[in-house]
Amino acid sequence: MSRATEYRVLVEWGDCDPAGIVFYPCYFRWFDCATDQLFDEAGLPTGELVQRYGVVGKPIAEVSSRFLAPSRYRQRLVIRTRVESWAEKRFTVLHQGYREGTLLFEGREVRFLGAPHPEHRERLRALAIPAELRRLFGD
Repeated sequence: MSRATEYRVLVEWGDCDPAGIVFYPCYFRWFDCATDQLFDEAGLPTGELVQRYGVVGKPIAEVSSRFLAPSRYRQRLVIRTRVESWAEKRFTVLHQGYREGTLLFEGREVRFLGAPHPEHRERLRALAIPAELRRLFGD
C-alpha cells in the first residue's frame, strides 16, 4: 500500500468567491500544501529533498481537478493525498477531498524533480526518480 496523508482544511472567508463557495484556485494551493505534507511525513521535507538530490524542488508539469459538490465557508475538509503512479522522470499525486466522508473533489498533479538545465539556466530539467524516493512512498 502506498503512503498516504490527510491534510485538513477549515474553509475561511477569503477562500470563497461572491457566491459563497470555494474559489477554485484555493484547491490548487491546498493540493500543493498536501503534497508538501506527504513528503514531510515520508521523512523528506523540501529542504532535505533539495540537498539530497540537488534539485530546486518538485515542480508541477500538469494539474487537473474535478468538482463533485461545492465547498463553503467554515466547512471542514479532509484532503487524502498519495502518489498514484510513477514514471521514469515524473510522478502523479492524487488528492481526494472529503467533507464528513463524502467525496467533494479530486485533483491530480504530475510533478518532477526539477534541476537547473545545464545549458539553459532559466529552464529546469527533469531528473530520473531515484529508487530510494519511490521506496519512501511504498512503491
